[in-house]
Amino acid sequence: MARPAIFFIVIYAGWAFQALSLHHEHVTRAPSPPPAIRIIKLPPARELLPTFVSGRMGRSSGAQMTRPSPGGTLFSWGLNEWRLARKGGDNAVPEAALDNLQVISVAASRHSAVAAADGVVWTMGHNDSRGGGGHGSPPLDASGQLGRGGSTAPGRVEGALKGKFVVQAITGRYHTMAVTEDGELYSWGLNDWGQLGRAAVGAKNENDPSPCFSGASCHSGIPERVPFPDGVKIVGGAAGRYVSMALDQNGVLYTWGHDGCSNGGKLPPRAEAYRPKAVEGPLKGKRVVAFDAGYVFWLAATEQGEVYTCNTQDDGYAGTLENPRNYNNAGELGREGDPLTPGLVQGELVGKKVEAVAAGREHAVVSTADGRVYTWGGRDLLMGRTGSNKVPALALGALAKDNVRYVMAGEYHSGAASHSAIYGWGSNDYLCTGVGRNNPVQELKKGRDRGNVNTPAKAAGVIAQGNWQVQALVGGFQHALAIAAKLDDAAIAANTAAAKAEAEAAAGGAGAGAQAAVTQAAATDTAVAATTTTTAAATTASGLDADPKPEMSAAEAAKVAAEDWTSKEFHTSYLAPQLHPIRYSVAEYQHRYRLSDKNPRIKAEALDVFETLPGGYDRKYKSPCWRDPKRNNELRCLPYFHILGVSKCGTTDLYHRLSKHPQMFESRNKGPHWWDECPYPAKDACTAPPNGDFNGYIDLFQDAAKKIETVDPDGVSGDASSNTFTAASGVYLRGASWDRNTSVTMPELMRDATPWQRNIVIFRNPVDRYYSAFHYYRWWLKDQPPPTPEDFHKTATEEIATWRRCAETHGHKYCVRHYNPQQLVKGMYSEFIMDWLNHWPRDQLLFLRNEDYASTQREHMEAVLSFLDMRKPTEPEWEHIMGMKTANKNSDKYKPMLPETRALLESFYRPYNEKLSHILADRRWLWLDPPRQYG
Repeated sequence: MARPAIFFIVIYAGWAFQALSLHHEHVTRAPSPPPAIRIIKLPPARELLPTFVSGRMGRSSGAQMTRPSPGGTLFSWGLNEWRLARKGGDNAVPEAALDNLQVISVAASRHSAVAAADGVVWTMGHNDSRGGGGHGSPPLDASGQLGRGGSTAPGRVEGALKGKFVVQAITGRYHTMAVTEDGELYSWGLNDWGQLGRAAVGAKNENDPSPCFSGASCHSGIPERVPFPDGVKIVGGAAGRYVSMALDQNGVLYTWGHDGCSNGGKLPPRAEAYRPKAVEGPLKGKRVVAFDAGYVFWLAATEQGEVYTCNTQDDGYAGTLENPRNYNNAGELGREGDPLTPGLVQGELVGKKVEAVAAGREHAVVSTADGRVYTWGGRDLLMGRTGSNKVPALALGALAKDNVRYVMAGEYHSGAASHSAIYGWGSNDYLCTGVGRNNPVQELKKGRDRGNVNTPAKAAGVIAQGNWQVQALVGGFQHALAIAAKLDDAAIAANTAAAKAEAEAAAGGAGAGAQAAVTQAAATDTAVAATTTTTAAATTASGLDADPKPEMSAAEAAKVAAEDWTSKEFHTSYLAPQLHPIRYSVAEYQHRYRLSDKNPRIKAEALDVFETLPGGYDRKYKSPCWRDPKRNNELRCLPYFHILGVSKCGTTDLYHRLSKHPQMFESRNKGPHWWDECPYPAKDACTAPPNGDFNGYIDLFQDAAKKIETVDPDGVSGDASSNTFTAASGVYLRGASWDRNTSVTMPELMRDATPWQRNIVIFRNPVDRYYSAFHYYRWWLKDQPPPTPEDFHKTATEEIATWRRCAETHGHKYCVRHYNPQQLVKGMYSEFIMDWLNHWPRDQLLFLRNEDYASTQREHMEAVLSFLDMRKPTEPEWEHIMGMKTANKNSDKYKPMLPETRALLESFYRPYNEKLSHILADRRWLWLDPPRQYG
């Protein structure tokens, strides 16, 4: 049925990143079938917003391209069948379903589909096409939309999806699709109008094995890939009754099946309808970021926030073959003009930025950047308001004062959600509004415990108690699904403060001025901090291929204007939320850790690593140390921490200050770059003699191992290879190799090899980092004069042009992976960070900002020592640590860059900074503070 669709590019502030601390703790088997469910348990003290569970971000149903669900509990309500995926409880209100399964994407129609945190698709509900076969298609007993055999109870979908990591599940009326992390789309179910986008079987009847691309009985009960042109990577999809849709990495929208909107307004011949075609017309050249399909229409929003709608032509449903409905009959387009080609919806949406869209049977629900909900089409009951159904207007009721982030449109019901509440309205015959039974908001009739909900009302149940954060919402045929994550007490208090501040700001009206906005933003930031502090885990492991351009809210803008960028509080406020007690020793962590399901593939890419690693570590030592029987029981140790990067951001200075701590023992090579530069199989000594293999890498820490053994068993060593962070980029790069076609990433390899590792990342204003790298990597040109600011301006201009040519020719992700051009790309921090957040618990990642580190160095060193669980230095030791001259500092040796160069680069890096700011939920990553005087 219909699903919400939200653009993929921006990840909003206020999202909390919490990790499941140990992979082993969240993947086991359920004790009794059916169904055999993977159990994903959250540690009792860490139940807030598990984000990048098991390595991926999900997309929450339909074409939900942004605010991807980090992973949480499935909630369901409505018609009490297996589509709810639960065996009991009150189906009139949202209650937990499959509560042992961590879910990152949900989709609903007459059946349900979810993507779990391990990338596996589960389906439940109807597997037949009974209930209406438009276009004369007879109902099939097994149309195949569950993608598997077995019952209507929840079950895993495998086949061609086995071994793939699914980031999004999509359901049409009688078919299902799935998007994988590597940009492929798979489909299964009814194919009577080519909606599978590929060949199926059943040309003559349900049991006919003959291939077909359409036809009354054409169907497929197993997943198969939908072919797209070479180079096209799919990042999301949506499905209606007979139409399917997909979006590629460049924002191009494709449709196929029963749709003429991508065919000049004319339905293609039925035998050709299965071929995906790009939607052009007014959408040509525009980047689509949100879209959804209903029964007889679809809608799409662009990155500018405009909404376009189009009728897919009469779907032949409910006996209309001989008496076709008029196009735009229910006002579903929200506009006048040609109904069979995409047209712009205007009216009250003019000047608004639409971010989330949902298409029902014949009505639409959208939400804007400021959290308002607009509806059109169908009846007043579905719109949640009165007035014309032909044009968009504000929905009323309880949601009017909330900040709505998600919308849904079922067949005869609608819904919306903020982070803290779910709202429902429309027909409640099947209890799918979520408000419960006998609720005063319902239009009750004698003898009934349910009735219509005419205006949006808050859903009941546990979510309404305020201790859950909503992550996704989807409307099905006669039910609804959501994803929510449990909040801890601190986050609940912070959310309460944020809501109070928002209410005060609203009550103050225009006269409240900037102060109310600042108060509201401060409360919101408190909520962000509270959620961020509660440790994270790993939805698209995406690489985030597009450049986002989020808008700052009025509250955010007011706080930015009022911020004291030079205050000590500003420079240090982001540290404490990232610091958490270390729960397990290295030895205990390794004992508890469960290798990822992808380990066989990971291991094959680095056999020397896994053949050398011990079965466990000596509990006597804090560091990962063990006795090697092949070397006369010599104590060997791996680094306890890794300063992942980024180069030219202060990694060298941090490492050398740490090395002055009595418990820190240096390696033979501060930054060997073994992980990112030494290939497998080993070819030469690389930075790890004698032959560049893992044994040679361990030998680099042999001096440290001897000191750990003889001086301090709580001693540690570290690796400060500053290019490791940017060796991720969605592609495995151990020993840079552009022709290695594998989906194994550097963070995945390191997570399975050294899961206990503490990781530190330092970011610096990318403009200054780029300028510093420009000078640093010219050191070998001894016969040339020092470069000038004019030389740098020329280089920056040329490299930006090189980047754009590469991106236009090969696509964004390809050019990031190939560092084309290298130093320009390395400042695109947002394009690398998701690989680490997707695979590593948030409490094992410490992100520092160079400008803050330089301004409050001791406070930052205190935070780093706390992060590494190293003892507090004595004052003489502090004098030794802090008295060190800044290492590797050269920025005071060259002239400032030209103002026009800085402006050029600030413009170039702005979308990446905005994305990073939203990912880490902190404005400091926008680098709005004045640049340093040098460089």
